[in-house]
Amino acid sequence: MVRNTYANQSYTNCALISEFLCCFGTCSRYASSDGIPSDLLVKVGGVNFHLHKHPMVSRSASLGRLVDEASALPHGPDAATVVEVELPDLPGGHGAFELAAKFCYGVVVDITAANVAALRCAAEYLEMTEELEEGNLAARAEAFLSYVVASSWRDSVAVLRTCEGLSPWAEDLELVRRCSETVAAKACINPRAVRWAYAGRSSPAKTATTRAGTSSDTGQHQPVLPPADWWVDDICVLRIDHFMRVITAVQAKGMRGDLIGAAITRYSSKWLSAGLMLELCRILCTSWLRLDMELY
Repeated sequence: MVRNTYANQSYTNCALISEFLCCFGTCSRYASSDGIPSDLLVKVGGVNFHLHKHPMVSRSASLGRLVDEASALPHGPDAATVVEVELPDLPGGHGAFELAAKFCYGVVVDITAANVAALRCAAEYLEMTEELEEGNLAARAEAFLSYVVASSWRDSVAVLRTCEGLSPWAEDLELVRRCSETVAAKACINPRAVRWAYAGRSSPAKTATTRAGTSSDTGQHQPVLPPADWWVDDICVLRIDHFMRVITAVQAKGMRGDLIGAAITRYSSKWLSAGLMLELCRILCTSWLRLDMELY
C-alpha cells in the first residue's frame, strides 16, 4: 500500500468503508488509518464521513477554510478534538464526495462518463485545484472530459444526462454547453463516416440498406449505412432543456430542417402531452429566431 505522510503521521491509501447504519438511517463511513483516530467529521447528504484533516485539506482549499473557521470558534475544538463540517449543497451529493475523499487519500479513482460531471462539479465546490497540488481532481476530470468524452458520441450523451442533477454547477462550468456542442457536431457529420454501433445499436441486417449489398464472391456483407436520423433516438433521452440545447446547436451547424422536425416530433411523442408539445414548438421557434438574429 502507498502511504501519504502529513505532520509526521502516516495515512494508508485505502477505500472508505461503510461501517454501520444507525437507527435513524444515517450512514457513516470511515477511512482506515492504521490506528490514527479520525479528527474530521464531514456531513454530506445524510452520510457522515469520519476522516483526517491533513490529507483532506492538502487537496481541498474549501475544506481547509471550513476547518480553520471551525477550529477558531470561541468554544471550538482544540487540535485533539474532531472538527465537524457540513456540506449540504455539494453537487453530486455523498457519492461524489466519497470519490473525492478517496482521491485525497491517494486512492486511484476510476473516472467514467457516469461520474465525471459530478466529480468536476464537486472538485470546483471543494476547490481541488492545481494551486494546491499538481494533478488535483479538477484537472483530472477536465482531462477526461477533453480527451475521452469529447471523442465519444455515447459518452457525450451520457455526461449530458448526468448534468441534469448538477445545476447550476454544470451550467456555470459550461459542461452542458460543451457536451451539447460535441453531440451536435457529431450528429452533423456525414452518415457515411458513422459506424452504426457508434450510436449504440446493433445493425438491422434485414431492413437496412448496404453500400454494395452482399459480395457474390465472398458472401460477406458490406458495412451497413445508418439512416440520416441515426442520432435522434439517443438525444430523446435528454431532459427537455438539454434536448433544446442540442437541437439549437444542430440547427446552427446546418442540420436539415426535416431531420430537426423529425427529432422534435419523436421527442414530443415520447415525453409530452399535446399541450406541452405546442409549448415546446413555441419555445424552439423563439430560440431559432433568436439564433438567426445573432448569426445575421
